[in-house]
Amino acid sequence: MFIALVIVGQAVEGPPGRSAPLPLPRDELELRVFDVGQGDAILLRFGDNALLVDAGPDPETAREVLLPRLARLGVEGLDGLVLTHADADHIGGAADILRALPVATVWMASSSQDHPLLSVIEDAARRGGTWIEEPVDGQALGWHPAVSVQMNIATLSVASGDNNQSMVLHVRYGESDFLLTGDIERAAERALVEAVSSLEVDVLKVAHHGASTSSSPEFLAAVKPQVAVISAGLGNAFNHPRDDVLRRLRAAGAHVYRTDLAGDVVVRTDGHEITVALERS
Repeated sequence: MFIALVIVGQAVEGPPGRSAPLPLPRDELELRVFDVGQGDAILLRFGDNALLVDAGPDPETAREVLLPRLARLGVEGLDGLVLTHADADHIGGAADILRALPVATVWMASSSQDHPLLSVIEDAARRGGTWIEEPVDGQALGWHPAVSVQMNIATLSVASGDNNQSMVLHVRYGESDFLLTGDIERAAERALVEAVSSLEVDVLKVAHHGASTSSSPEFLAAVKPQVAVISAGLGNAFNHPRDDVLRRLRAAGAHVYRTDLAGDVVVRTDGHEITVALERS
């Protein structure tokens, strides 16, 4: 299905960006990939509803970057916080988010994953009255009646490891589809392709910050993204995103956006047309 795509700003290089966020129309879904350095923090907004997927790499980033940006957007509480897997660059700021904002539900990484921050996050959630839930494969979050958010955990039969245990979110609004892939690697990508009848989406949050272990040609051929968003830190020690991944994304026909070069990447859709804007604080 063809989706009209309107680009505000330049792919990859990125302009200076906007000084303030544009108001969100009530009939539009927004996917905002925050520039949190080498980590992930993604906000879904629809009307007054807000869902945060991962919480950045550390408490300092949560306090100095995420919370002020959420306040600037008028987000005073969260319907949910999804922690895709137990890596510090995805859950490092979660406890501070839970202490600062009312959060209805937190969907935690699998209990088979072990990280000392998980107990700290659980304690912050309980103290704040937040319901803690471990999702199951195929679970629909029921976040908003107009928006479908489904969790896919197609990694139970693949090799262990935190990255391949990432929760994957498939978000649908009208004719628009987004896929948020955490840090899944090739084994989990294969499992996901085999488990889901159709993976073709309009917008892909690129797995593992653009590492070579992810975004295989076979996976991209199944997903066929028009837009690919990479969350990575400027000049990071891992050299993410890798050049071979950027080449594969472009060969797949995707417009590529990077938080390290462009700041926050903001994707909006009314269910038909998709707009991409770049914002710096």
